[in-house]
Amino acid sequence: IEYDAQEYARNRELEYPTVAELTISLFDTDDKAALETKRAAVKTKWPKDNSGPVE
Repeated sequence: IEYDAQEYARNRELEYPTVAELTISLFDTDDKAALETKRAAVKTKWPKDNSGPVE
């Protein structure tokens, strides 16, 4: 049951920015805004209530 409850987290992990993208964004302010936009889109697509994907 806990495994099923964490499905949204596994789905988000597949679509979140890579470690390389995160590292670059730490040094580039413009990139940081784009990174936050991408993360927000992933969170919207895969909500915590496992009702995703929301397109």
